[in-house]
Amino acid sequence: MATYDIGALKADLPTAKELAQFVYDKTQIALDLVGKPKDAQYVAAKAALEGKEVPKEFLTDQNPYIDRKELIPHDEIKPDPGRDKDCPAEESRVHYYLATNMPHPFDPQSDKKVHIDFWKYENGVVTYKINGPLEEVAVGSRINKFGQPQPEKFSWIDPRTPETVLMRADGTFTAKGRGLHTFCISEKGAGTWPLIDKDIVSIDSKNITDPWA
Repeated sequence: MATYDIGALKADLPTAKELAQFVYDKTQIALDLVGKPKDAQYVAAKAALEGKEVPKEFLTDQNPYIDRKELIPHDEIKPDPGRDKDCPAEESRVHYYLATNMPHPFDPQSDKKVHIDFWKYENGVVTYKINGPLEEVAVGSRINKFGQPQPEKFSWIDPRTPETVLMRADGTFTAKGRGLHTFCISEKGAGTWPLIDKDIVSIDSKNITDPWA
């Protein structure tokens, strides 16, 4: 293992950026040097170059060749919306149907489609939940240091909804449920409502062979 002289490193690599890049080239160890005491920077770099332990506060996972100012930020994906409080207990579900070709709520006239989970419960309630897909999109525009346009950030078109009541136990529909039901019984909805509003218990009863099971 080669040995390095701190004085020579200071003379040859006078900036934190140059020092971090040199260490990375030699060792693939990324150092966080900016803002640290100058002498401590070179002690940490010497340790890395000579295969010795580097203090944790000097280690990073950021490549020193990447200009963080030029990185395009990405918005985080929001947590799953979960379930509305009016939904029955999950244990009482008797039927599930996944529709994968439903109009996008943000642009229903476009070719974009969403996936919707439908559940029916023992008490007759039917619920729905849009589960995606999410679409990452570029937002804004800026000129980078190379004179090229690039997005200011990336964000998400997120159509997901909580699980929400569509049809109540008495057979009436919620405000949003009424429109969804109308679509599902229409020609455009390909008559999907019978696939959603199923009573699995009654269907399975046709095939019962052991009444005591």
